Amino acid sequence: MAIDLTSQEERANLFSDLSGFAKMCLSQNDESEDSFKLLFKVWEKVSGKLWFECYWNDYFRCGNIVLKAARHIKDVKVQAQLLGELGYACMEGEDFVRAQQCFQESLQKYQLLKEFSKECKLLRYLGNLANRQKQYEIALEHYHQAWEILKAKRSQIPIDDQLALHEAELPNVIGCVYLELRDFSASYQQFNLSLKNHQILLEDYPNMRIRYRYYQADPLMNLGKWHFLQGDYEQARRYYQDCLLLSTEISRNDTMATVLLSLAELAEVEGNKEEAIKLASESERVAGTEITSVRERAAIFKEKLLSKTIF
Repeated sequence: MAIDLTSQEERANLFSDLSGFAKMCLSQNDESEDSFKLLFKVWEKVSGKLWFECYWNDYFRCGNIVLKAARHIKDVKVQAQLLGELGYACMEGEDFVRAQQCFQESLQKYQLLKEFSKECKLLRYLGNLANRQKQYEIALEHYHQAWEILKAKRSQIPIDDQLALHEAELPNVIGCVYLELRDFSASYQQFNLSLKNHQILLEDYPNMRIRYRYYQADPLMNLGKWHFLQGDYEQARRYYQDCLLLSTEISRNDTMATVLLSLAELAEVEGNKEEAIKLASESERVAGTEITSVRERAAIFKEKLLSKTIF
Protein backbone atom coordinates (compact mmCIF):
# COMPACT_ATOMS: atom_id res chain seq x y z
CA MET A 1 0.00 0.00 0.00
CA ALA A 2 1.62 3.24 -1.21
CA ILE A 3 0.05 6.22 0.57
CA ASP A 4 1.48 9.72 0.71
CA LEU A 5 0.54 10.57 4.28
CA THR A 6 1.97 14.08 3.95
CA SER A 7 -1.13 14.81 1.85
CA GLN A 8 -4.17 15.88 3.86
CA GLU A 9 -6.41 14.35 1.19
CA GLU A 10 -4.63 10.99 1.47
CA ARG A 11 -5.00 11.05 5.26
CA ALA A 12 -8.72 11.74 4.84
CA ASN A 13 -8.94 8.81 2.42
CA LEU A 14 -7.12 6.61 4.93
CA PHE A 15 -9.70 7.46 7.59
CA SER A 16 -12.47 6.57 5.14
CA ASP A 17 -10.81 3.28 4.15
CA LEU A 18 -10.25 2.22 7.75
CA SER A 19 -13.84 3.09 8.58
CA GLY A 20 -14.97 0.85 5.75
CA PHE A 21 -12.84 -2.06 6.93
CA ALA A 22 -14.11 -1.59 10.48
CA LYS A 23 -17.71 -1.60 9.29
CA MET A 24 -17.10 -4.94 7.61
CA CYS A 25 -15.54 -6.26 10.79
CA LEU A 26 -18.40 -5.09 13.02
CA SER A 27 -21.20 -6.22 10.72
CA GLN A 28 -19.96 -9.76 10.01
CA ASN A 29 -19.93 -12.70 12.35
CA ASP A 30 -18.07 -15.59 10.71
CA GLU A 31 -15.65 -13.30 8.90
CA SER A 32 -15.14 -10.66 11.60
CA GLU A 33 -11.69 -11.90 12.61
CA ASP A 34 -10.48 -12.06 8.99
CA SER A 35 -11.77 -8.53 8.39
CA PHE A 36 -10.03 -7.35 11.53
CA LYS A 37 -6.73 -8.89 10.43
CA LEU A 38 -6.95 -6.87 7.24
CA LEU A 39 -7.85 -3.72 9.18
CA PHE A 40 -4.99 -4.16 11.63
CA LYS A 41 -2.52 -4.93 8.83
CA VAL A 42 -3.33 -1.60 7.22
CA TRP A 43 -3.03 0.17 10.58
CA GLU A 44 0.37 -1.39 11.25
CA LYS A 45 1.48 -0.23 7.81
CA VAL A 46 0.55 3.42 8.32
CA SER A 47 0.50 4.10 12.07
CA GLY A 48 4.25 4.50 12.50
CA LYS A 49 4.41 6.99 9.65
CA LEU A 50 1.50 8.99 11.09
CA TRP A 51 3.18 9.11 14.48
CA PHE A 52 6.74 9.88 13.44
CA GLU A 53 5.52 12.59 11.06
CA CYS A 54 3.55 14.07 14.00
CA TYR A 55 0.11 13.74 12.41
CA TRP A 56 -1.23 13.02 15.87
CA ASN A 57 -4.81 14.12 15.25
CA ASP A 58 -5.15 11.71 12.32
CA TYR A 59 -3.34 9.06 14.34
CA PHE A 60 -5.88 9.37 17.13
CA ARG A 61 -8.93 9.38 14.83
CA CYS A 62 -7.77 6.36 12.83
CA GLY A 63 -6.48 4.46 15.85
CA ASN A 64 -9.83 4.73 17.58
CA ILE A 65 -11.47 2.98 14.64
CA VAL A 66 -9.10 0.04 15.05
CA LEU A 67 -9.56 0.01 18.83
CA LYS A 68 -13.34 -0.21 18.47
CA ALA A 69 -12.96 -3.20 16.15
CA ALA A 70 -10.43 -4.85 18.49
CA ARG A 71 -12.92 -4.54 21.34
CA HIS A 72 -15.60 -6.09 19.14
CA ILE A 73 -13.60 -9.26 18.47
CA LYS A 74 -12.13 -9.24 22.01
CA ASP A 75 -8.47 -9.06 20.94
CA VAL A 76 -6.96 -8.06 24.30
CA LYS A 77 -3.38 -7.77 23.05
CA VAL A 78 -4.26 -5.32 20.30
CA GLN A 79 -6.50 -3.40 22.69
CA ALA A 80 -3.61 -3.01 25.12
CA GLN A 81 -1.29 -1.83 22.36
CA LEU A 82 -3.74 0.71 20.95
CA LEU A 83 -4.76 2.06 24.35
CA GLY A 84 -1.13 2.78 25.18
CA GLU A 85 -0.48 4.41 21.82
CA LEU A 86 -3.68 6.47 21.81
CA GLY A 87 -3.05 7.50 25.40
CA TYR A 88 0.30 8.95 24.34
CA ALA A 89 -1.40 10.87 21.53
CA CYS A 90 -3.85 12.27 24.11
CA MET A 91 -0.96 13.26 26.36
CA GLU A 92 0.78 15.08 23.51
CA GLY A 93 -2.50 16.92 22.91
CA GLU A 94 -2.64 17.71 26.65
CA ASP A 95 -5.86 15.75 27.17
CA PHE A 96 -4.51 14.39 30.43
CA VAL A 97 -7.74 12.86 31.73
CA ARG A 98 -8.23 10.68 28.67
CA ALA A 99 -4.53 9.83 28.57
CA GLN A 100 -4.72 8.59 32.17
CA GLN A 101 -7.73 6.40 31.36
CA CYS A 102 -6.04 4.88 28.31
CA PHE A 103 -2.75 4.23 30.12
CA GLN A 104 -4.41 2.62 33.14
CA GLU A 105 -6.54 0.30 31.01
CA SER A 106 -3.56 -0.61 28.83
CA LEU A 107 -1.42 -1.34 31.91
CA GLN A 108 -4.11 -3.60 33.38
CA LYS A 109 -4.36 -5.57 30.15
CA TYR A 110 -0.58 -6.02 29.88
CA GLN A 111 -0.49 -7.20 33.50
CA LEU A 112 -3.23 -9.68 32.63
CA LEU A 113 -1.23 -10.85 29.61
CA LYS A 114 1.95 -11.02 31.76
CA GLU A 115 3.93 -8.97 29.23
CA PHE A 116 6.43 -7.38 31.60
CA SER A 117 8.27 -5.34 28.95
CA LYS A 118 5.05 -3.64 27.87
CA GLU A 119 4.10 -3.21 31.52
CA CYS A 120 7.36 -1.29 32.03
CA LYS A 121 6.56 0.90 29.04
CA LEU A 122 3.13 1.78 30.40
CA LEU A 123 4.56 2.59 33.81
CA ARG A 124 6.99 4.91 32.07
CA TYR A 125 4.10 6.52 30.18
CA LEU A 126 2.20 7.03 33.44
CA GLY A 127 5.32 8.61 34.90
CA ASN A 128 5.60 10.94 31.91
CA LEU A 129 1.97 11.92 32.34
CA ALA A 130 2.44 12.66 36.05
CA ASN A 131 5.55 14.71 35.25
CA ARG A 132 3.61 16.77 32.68
CA GLN A 133 1.13 17.57 35.44
CA LYS A 134 3.91 18.46 37.91
CA GLN A 135 3.11 15.43 40.09
CA TYR A 136 6.77 14.67 40.58
CA GLU A 137 6.57 12.16 43.42
CA ILE A 138 3.97 10.12 41.53
CA ALA A 139 6.14 10.24 38.41
CA LEU A 140 9.17 8.91 40.29
CA GLU A 141 7.04 6.18 41.85
CA HIS A 142 5.97 4.93 38.41
CA TYR A 143 9.52 5.09 37.06
CA HIS A 144 10.95 3.19 40.02
CA GLN A 145 8.24 0.53 39.67
CA ALA A 146 9.41 0.02 36.10
CA TRP A 147 13.05 -0.20 37.25
CA GLU A 148 12.19 -2.83 39.84
CA ILE A 149 10.51 -4.98 37.18
CA LEU A 150 13.54 -4.60 34.90
CA LYS A 151 15.97 -5.53 37.66
CA ALA A 152 13.93 -8.59 38.58
CA LYS A 153 13.71 -9.79 34.97
CA ARG A 154 17.29 -8.95 34.02
CA SER A 155 18.63 -11.98 35.87
CA GLN A 156 15.94 -14.28 34.47
CA ILE A 157 15.94 -13.64 30.73
CA PRO A 158 18.49 -12.66 28.04
CA ILE A 159 18.83 -8.95 27.26
CA ASP A 160 17.01 -7.93 24.09
CA ASP A 161 16.57 -4.60 22.30
CA GLN A 162 13.30 -3.81 24.10
CA LEU A 163 14.90 -4.28 27.51
CA ALA A 164 17.89 -2.21 26.40
CA LEU A 165 15.56 0.56 25.22
CA HIS A 166 13.86 0.68 28.62
CA GLU A 167 17.27 0.95 30.27
CA ALA A 168 18.10 3.87 27.98
CA GLU A 169 14.77 5.67 28.30
CA LEU A 170 14.15 5.42 32.04
CA PRO A 171 17.21 7.46 33.13
CA ASN A 172 16.19 10.21 30.72
CA VAL A 173 12.68 10.61 32.14
CA ILE A 174 13.92 10.26 35.72
CA GLY A 175 16.44 12.99 34.93
CA CYS A 176 13.59 15.23 33.74
CA VAL A 177 11.89 14.95 37.13
CA TYR A 178 15.11 15.68 39.01
CA LEU A 179 15.69 18.70 36.78
CA GLU A 180 12.21 20.02 37.59
CA LEU A 181 13.06 19.54 41.28
CA ARG A 182 16.35 21.41 40.66
CA ASP A 183 18.43 18.45 41.78
CA PHE A 184 21.09 19.26 39.19
CA SER A 185 23.59 16.63 40.28
CA ALA A 186 21.08 13.75 40.05
CA SER A 187 19.58 14.97 36.78
CA TYR A 188 22.99 15.35 35.12
CA GLN A 189 23.93 11.82 36.13
CA GLN A 190 20.67 10.41 34.75
CA PHE A 191 20.83 12.28 31.43
CA ASN A 192 24.39 11.13 30.80
CA LEU A 193 23.50 7.55 31.71
CA SER A 194 20.60 7.71 29.26
CA LEU A 195 22.79 9.04 26.46
CA LYS A 196 25.44 6.38 27.19
CA ASN A 197 22.81 3.61 27.18
CA HIS A 198 21.34 4.91 23.91
CA GLN A 199 24.77 4.77 22.29
CA ILE A 200 25.25 1.19 23.51
CA LEU A 201 21.78 0.31 22.21
CA LEU A 202 22.61 1.63 18.75
CA GLU A 203 25.92 -0.24 18.70
CA ASP A 204 24.50 -3.54 19.94
CA TYR A 205 21.45 -3.53 17.64
CA PRO A 206 22.60 -1.92 14.37
CA ASN A 207 19.60 -3.38 12.53
CA MET A 208 17.36 -1.27 14.79
CA ARG A 209 19.49 1.88 14.42
CA ILE A 210 17.02 3.79 12.25
CA ARG A 211 14.18 3.21 14.69
CA TYR A 212 16.03 3.85 17.93
CA ARG A 213 17.83 7.04 16.84
CA TYR A 214 14.39 8.62 17.30
CA TYR A 215 14.68 8.31 21.06
CA GLN A 216 18.25 9.62 21.27
CA ALA A 217 17.10 13.17 20.55
CA ASP A 218 15.50 13.55 23.99
CA PRO A 219 18.57 13.17 26.25
CA LEU A 220 20.53 15.45 23.90
CA MET A 221 17.92 18.16 24.28
CA ASN A 222 17.66 17.62 28.04
CA LEU A 223 21.42 17.92 28.48
CA GLY A 224 21.22 21.17 26.54
CA LYS A 225 18.52 22.41 28.90
CA TRP A 226 20.64 21.34 31.91
CA HIS A 227 23.61 23.40 30.73
CA PHE A 228 21.34 26.33 29.84
CA LEU A 229 19.98 26.43 33.39
CA GLN A 230 23.55 26.31 34.68
CA GLY A 231 24.45 29.34 32.55
CA ASP A 232 26.88 27.33 30.39
CA TYR A 233 25.47 28.61 27.11
CA GLU A 234 28.18 27.30 24.80
CA GLN A 235 27.74 23.72 26.01
CA ALA A 236 23.96 24.13 25.88
CA ARG A 237 24.25 25.23 22.25
CA ARG A 238 26.35 22.18 21.38
CA TYR A 239 23.75 19.76 22.74
CA TYR A 240 20.86 21.72 21.21
CA GLN A 241 22.55 21.73 17.81
CA ASP A 242 23.32 18.00 18.05
CA CYS A 243 19.65 17.42 18.86
CA LEU A 244 18.54 19.66 15.98
CA LEU A 245 20.84 17.88 13.52
CA LEU A 246 19.59 14.45 14.59
CA SER A 247 15.95 15.54 14.59
CA THR A 248 16.34 17.01 11.10
CA GLU A 249 18.03 13.85 9.79
CA ILE A 250 15.24 11.60 11.08
CA SER A 251 12.43 14.13 10.38
CA ARG A 252 11.33 14.21 14.02
CA ASN A 253 9.35 17.44 13.98
CA ASP A 254 8.31 17.50 17.65
CA THR A 255 11.86 17.64 19.02
CA MET A 256 12.91 19.84 16.08
CA ALA A 257 10.27 22.42 16.98
CA THR A 258 11.11 22.22 20.69
CA VAL A 259 14.86 22.56 20.28
CA LEU A 260 14.43 25.49 17.86
CA LEU A 261 12.47 27.24 20.60
CA SER A 262 15.21 26.35 23.09
CA LEU A 263 17.80 27.89 20.75
CA ALA A 264 15.58 30.97 20.50
CA GLU A 265 15.57 31.26 24.30
CA LEU A 266 19.34 30.90 24.27
CA ALA A 267 19.68 33.65 21.65
CA GLU A 268 17.52 35.94 23.79
CA VAL A 269 19.64 35.58 26.93
CA GLU A 270 22.72 36.28 24.81
CA GLY A 271 21.11 39.53 23.63
CA ASN A 272 20.48 38.48 20.01
CA LYS A 273 16.79 39.35 19.65
CA GLU A 274 16.71 39.15 15.85
CA GLU A 275 18.07 35.61 15.92
CA ALA A 276 15.68 34.69 18.74
CA ILE A 277 12.67 35.93 16.73
CA LYS A 278 13.88 34.07 13.63
CA LEU A 279 14.31 30.80 15.56
CA ALA A 280 10.93 31.16 17.30
CA SER A 281 9.27 31.71 13.91
CA GLU A 282 10.95 28.58 12.57
CA SER A 283 9.76 26.66 15.64
CA GLU A 284 6.20 27.80 14.93
CA ARG A 285 6.51 26.73 11.30
CA VAL A 286 7.86 23.27 12.11
CA ALA A 287 5.24 22.74 14.84
CA GLY A 288 2.49 23.42 12.31
CA THR A 289 -1.05 22.44 13.18
CA GLU A 290 -0.16 19.20 14.98
CA ILE A 291 2.33 20.15 17.69
CA THR A 292 0.05 22.73 19.26
CA SER A 293 1.69 23.17 22.68
CA VAL A 294 5.10 24.02 21.19
CA ARG A 295 3.57 26.27 18.53
CA GLU A 296 1.68 28.23 21.18
CA ARG A 297 4.78 28.58 23.37
CA ALA A 298 6.81 29.77 20.38
CA ALA A 299 4.11 32.29 19.41
CA ILE A 300 3.94 33.71 22.95
CA PHE A 301 7.73 33.91 23.15
CA LYS A 302 7.97 35.70 19.79
CA GLU A 303 5.19 38.11 20.71
CA LYS A 304 7.02 38.98 23.92
CA LEU A 305 10.20 39.73 21.98
CA LEU A 306 8.36 41.80 19.36
CA SER A 307 6.62 43.89 22.02
CA LYS A 308 9.98 44.62 23.64
CA THR A 309 11.40 45.62 20.27
CA ILE A 310 8.50 47.99 19.55
CA PHE A 311 8.45 49.70 22.91
